[in-house]
Amino acid sequence: MSFSQELIQAAQPYLKANMAHPFIQAVINDRLDSKALNYYIQQDLRYADAETVVQANLVAKSTTIEDQRMFADQLSTHLGTVNELFKSLTENTSDSWTDQRYQPIQPVTFIYRSHILSPIAQGSLLDLLTPFEAGNWLYIELGKYLADTKKVKPDNAFYSWVKAVQDPHLAGQDGISNRFLKVIDREAANASPEHLEQVKQQFVRSILLEWYFWDAAYKQLTWDNWGHHVLNSDGGDLL
Repeated sequence: MSFSQELIQAAQPYLKANMAHPFIQAVINDRLDSKALNYYIQQDLRYADAETVVQANLVAKSTTIEDQRMFADQLSTHLGTVNELFKSLTENTSDSWTDQRYQPIQPVTFIYRSHILSPIAQGSLLDLLTPFEAGNWLYIELGKYLADTKKVKPDNAFYSWVKAVQDPHLAGQDGISNRFLKVIDREAANASPEHLEQVKQQFVRSILLEWYFWDAAYKQLTWDNWGHHVLNSDGGDLL
């Protein structure tokens, strides 16, 4: 079994949990609240900004021209498509596109951004790529799951998202996700078992944080909610 196959195997329980989340189930049943969608758009835009930083640093951490070109090309694709996706999603909300960009970064977004950005300072290419690729892999799998239900029709508010994460450039046999997994396998061949275990934990943690990202959107959790919980609650669960 390759290292990337080990990562995917370890992530399966968290993938199933993501599929079962009320946000995803609301998409399937075409009952996603517009406030939840709006929150998702605003926070995922802020997460996408962190993705831009990660991808620029993947170029910097690469040691071959081929890898540098691959990561640079994907960064260019990311910058060329991310706004269009969120613009199309915004059409299904009461907000205008100009109101979506640069909204305050809320707690779960802050934690998830920190998670994928933290390897930049001292981590290797393997350390930086693996937790980032986890998000790509999960979105592709969720896209397959949503498409297979045959319930997400063109008039569904999340339809453009489902189509985007099934794009062959991302999800195809020779798509960028599989190419990233091949790089992970190549780099893993030179890593110690201890290092690989740490990297696996970071991959799985990304999938865990994706669940909390859906949850935060479903509940529209803010810093004010967290503050109120600390100052005014009896210590019960927040998330």
